[in-house]
Amino acid sequence: MGVKQKTLRFWLITGSTLAVLLAGLGFTVTHFVLQAQMERFAERFVLLSSLRKQALQEYFDTARAEVTFWSLNEGLLDAQAELRKRWDINRENTGDPGAMLQQLYVDNNPFPNGERHQLQDAGDGSVYSALHAELHPLTELFVVERGYYDLFLIGPEGDVFYSVEKEADFGTNLNTGRWRETGLADVFRRALASARDGSVVFSDFAPYGPSADEPALFMARAVTGAEGEVLGVLALQLPTERIDSIMRFTAGMGQSGETYLVGEDLLMRSDSRFSETSTNLKVRVDTASVKRALAGESGAIFTTDYRGVTVLSAFNSIDIDHFRWAVMAEIDEDEVLHTIANRRPMIAGLMFGLYSLAMWSIWYIRPGDWGEGEGLAALELDAEHSDIVG
Repeated sequence: MGVKQKTLRFWLITGSTLAVLLAGLGFTVTHFVLQAQMERFAERFVLLSSLRKQALQEYFDTARAEVTFWSLNEGLLDAQAELRKRWDINRENTGDPGAMLQQLYVDNNPFPNGERHQLQDAGDGSVYSALHAELHPLTELFVVERGYYDLFLIGPEGDVFYSVEKEADFGTNLNTGRWRETGLADVFRRALASARDGSVVFSDFAPYGPSADEPALFMARAVTGAEGEVLGVLALQLPTERIDSIMRFTAGMGQSGETYLVGEDLLMRSDSRFSETSTNLKVRVDTASVKRALAGESGAIFTTDYRGVTVLSAFNSIDIDHFRWAVMAEIDEDEVLHTIANRRPMIAGLMFGLYSLAMWSIWYIRPGDWGEGEGLAALELDAEHSDIVG
């Protein structure tokens, strides 16, 4: 057989063998690279879920510390005792101190709803209004500066004798009045029950009538005197916006990623990034990942989300007092697969480069097999020389 035929056969066999080997290698490499990319996506969103949980925990821990501080503040203790005393005196004089205070600070308030906190003194010359004018600048500043929605001072019998915002709950009784079945009434009663150990109690989000039926979350702690006597309860209404700002942070989430909260009733506890209207307590999320999170598990799976879209869903949970929220971090499957698919050309290019390098190396490393020349020059041998070699 001539050199040309041997060379051609060699290259066909070598090229075909290398192609098969590299194809197998390429398939294996592609599989492991894409699998690694998928795992990195899952790990990233599990981390995002954990970071949201951590941010929420820090927020609630700070709120817990602040309500504890204020419930132990001597100035507030004195104000609580004096305001309660004036309430009791007005009850003896008028029979309905709540109606009188609502008329002064709600009905006749020159500021509209949402801005009533700007009224510091009703100007009626009463001892209550003098006490209010002394206390209100401090509590109003605290609520505004720390980003809370409202602060309440409540007597041990359930009388709301002070609030910053002066909504419809001001001047009412949480045991007998129209708001006795609300989250504020719930934390009031549980704070009283735990007055001895000084626990801070929370309520889950629920629609709250005085705040236009918007979702509201409350926390409270009992206020006790120097002798341990219960003076009442200090409660805070937490804003939904602060929790939403934590959950709607989008760095590292791509175009379709989002994080959100789900309660034990499978209703959202935060607003979706993709909705122009509030989804808190309005959108039901009945997915496998949410149920696993509410069962105390954590991880990441592919599932169909509340929009009917297949997503990579990372899940975790946070326990707040007596209730649990699922902490979800999700991204559309299409975006995950598209991002991963962009790696395929790189892998194909790498395989082609390896194939070319291998063929080039064989061509130039073994020139003696084909004669004196190198590379293509070896194919220029004349027939006589070919016979000798043959």
